[in-house]
Amino acid sequence: MLISAGSLLVLVIVLWLVLALVIRSRKASILADISQQLSERLNGDLTIKDMEPSLVRSFPQISVTLKDVTLKDSLFDRHGHALLQLKEVYVKVNTFALIRKRVSIREVSLENGDIYLYTDSLGYSNGYLLKGREKKDTSAARKPTPVIAEFSLENVRFTLENQQKWKYFKFDVKRLEGRMHETDSGWQARIDPQILIQDMQFNTTKGSYAKNKTLTGPLDLTFISYNKMLRIAQQTIRFDQQPVLLEGAFIFSEAPPAFRLNIKAAGIPFKFASTLVTPNITAKLSPIDFEKPLDVEAEIRGHMKFRDTPYVRVAWVVRDNRLTGANLALDKVNFDGAFLNELVPGQGHNDANSRLSVYRFSADYESIPVTADTIRVINLQKPLLTGRFRSNFPLTRLTNALDPHLFEFTAGNAALDLQYAGSWDAKDTVAGALEGTVSISDGAFTYVPRNLTVRDCHATLAFTQGHLYLRGIRAQSGASRVEMDGSILNILNLYFSAPEKIVLNWNVRSPLINLNEFQSFFGRRGKHKSHAQTRQQKHMRARFVRQLDTMLEASSVHMQVTVDKVRYRKFNASNVRADVQMGQDGVRFNKVGLNAMGGQMQLSGAILQQPKGDRFNLDADIRQVQVDQLFYAFENFGQDGITAQNLRGVFSAKAKLTGGMKEDISIQPHSMNGSVSFNLNRGALLDFKPLVNVGKFIFRKRDMSNITFDNIRNTLDIRGNKIYIHPMLIASSVLNIEVEGTYGIPKGTDIKLKVPLRNPKKDELVTDADELRKRRKSGIVVNLHAVDGDDGKVKLKLGKGD
Repeated sequence: MLISAGSLLVLVIVLWLVLALVIRSRKASILADISQQLSERLNGDLTIKDMEPSLVRSFPQISVTLKDVTLKDSLFDRHGHALLQLKEVYVKVNTFALIRKRVSIREVSLENGDIYLYTDSLGYSNGYLLKGREKKDTSAARKPTPVIAEFSLENVRFTLENQQKWKYFKFDVKRLEGRMHETDSGWQARIDPQILIQDMQFNTTKGSYAKNKTLTGPLDLTFISYNKMLRIAQQTIRFDQQPVLLEGAFIFSEAPPAFRLNIKAAGIPFKFASTLVTPNITAKLSPIDFEKPLDVEAEIRGHMKFRDTPYVRVAWVVRDNRLTGANLALDKVNFDGAFLNELVPGQGHNDANSRLSVYRFSADYESIPVTADTIRVINLQKPLLTGRFRSNFPLTRLTNALDPHLFEFTAGNAALDLQYAGSWDAKDTVAGALEGTVSISDGAFTYVPRNLTVRDCHATLAFTQGHLYLRGIRAQSGASRVEMDGSILNILNLYFSAPEKIVLNWNVRSPLINLNEFQSFFGRRGKHKSHAQTRQQKHMRARFVRQLDTMLEASSVHMQVTVDKVRYRKFNASNVRADVQMGQDGVRFNKVGLNAMGGQMQLSGAILQQPKGDRFNLDADIRQVQVDQLFYAFENFGQDGITAQNLRGVFSAKAKLTGGMKEDISIQPHSMNGSVSFNLNRGALLDFKPLVNVGKFIFRKRDMSNITFDNIRNTLDIRGNKIYIHPMLIASSVLNIEVEGTYGIPKGTDIKLKVPLRNPKKDELVTDADELRKRRKSGIVVNLHAVDGDDGKVKLKLGKGD
């Protein structure tokens, strides 16, 4: 048995060696036969430099190696692209046919070279070489063309360049093995490829599909002769090892040839799927990513014609996924999606005619549930997003959704129903359209930068035609309770482009406002973490939140205020009517009318924030107020020379003052400048130390601690730590004094006094003014000079001074 098998093997080897010798002896004729058979399929200048038998490659079959095979068209010298340029072509021949001195090619393998199908801008193509030579022999006895049943490619670069139709395909075929057999209707083939898709451009202005992806098979093909259709039955191929279900067809009987591809992929990563389409589509989708893979279906169809971009439809399903992008993160994401690049039939397959749709959307944004029936992004050239969004959630969830360094919500509920149409591009400053409402009930929060806490908050925010209307707002902060309504006109246009131009118009009503609880709004804004620090949070803040922070600080607020009672430090007022403007640089108040201190006041002014300390200015018209209450309410105007304890009377004045303010909004000592023109009726000066000291010196029998007078008029000029007193006559119950000079706080006093020693009691019955003046100056007049003493107290000296 072994001897028989060994003998048979030796016989096969001997025969195989004999055939190899036959090939070498008939090298020229075999090469001619191979060239002729190949030339019957190829119409051009085919050259084969050399041929060698390949003894091992196909044992026990016989194959030959063709060296430096080139196929050129007639215009090669002009365009320089050979249709075939291969280092080696392996040809397996029929052994028994070779014995009969005929060459029958059974298998062809192309290795290490290029295949280049070229069409220039005028339509000339070297592809005619593949049509074969015209058959002249029409007799029935003509021998059929042998079929090459097996073929393969290895390290072959295939390029299709069509300049006329703007097509460019370039494939690096690492390996491709195929088998083909004829059928009654055409032929069938199976190929097993490993191909790097370097370019697959159906329109060179749009870019490549599946660029730099490796395609592997196997792949079954069927060609139907009567309609020249190349059919791809549904089967699994792989792009970079990602399994994809492919089905399609190429119809070459149409002019231009049509194609159709249907692709399905289960469990494909979104980022990978987005790279299978053209770069312009990839760029539009690049801000988005999904944590879990998606189920995707795509249809691509078109024609191999000039400037044609194929029709593309993509659909996908998202279930319980996580979406990130454009500084946004969504959890528990569910929706069905679709992309279409022909929204309006007949207007082309392009970005401007494209639509991205999302159906039955639901997700959580920082634990805030959001739903939308349909969301669309139309016109990817200038993306426009439309959708109706609904949500109902506890306000506490807004803290992280916005920014815990901006707002901290502690109670309440919010419900929103908003319809939006606007830009998809995060860099776009063009406003969208927002319609709908946001309702807040039983809310409580702290505005962190100002450390302002609000509770029992109710509000409705209505967006209409680009404007925001705030209705039915009720809130309480400390003892202050307010009711408000307002509006921000053109908010959507200004929100992103110019937040400093936003004006919030408020109507404020309240039974009581305690301004002491809002001191943080008059001081500097509290600092919070820088942007670099917030990047360390779970998510970056959305652009909306950053702009909200900017708007709250850069915008202006115009308030019409009606308040029954107002408190601020020691100041109390009632029946307050005010026009207030708050901006980035501070607070301005105009036409403030109020009842206070037994009289009325009209005020205008501002508190301005400046780098070197806050400043205030005040114009006041004070009518018939109690002077002691006035000094008490305004904390003696930042001085301690004359205080509320020293004064009584009915005071009217016009004041124009400026000064500095501390962080707690009290007046900076010795910072005030301005003038006060006053009229004090039925007044009294109580326990005023400088005059008490005079009494001790020269008027020991008169009560200098309680001086009454009917009327005093004068103007005081205030310059920091000095009060300049214009010449003034004080006609009082105990003496008449002519006063002029400077009162320093705490130093710098230089006051000259003329004190007639005559007792005013003696002239109480005199009614003639001229006579009264004469009597006041009659008798002894003492000149006194009030100056600073060494101990820091004011001292009186005799004489007029220097």
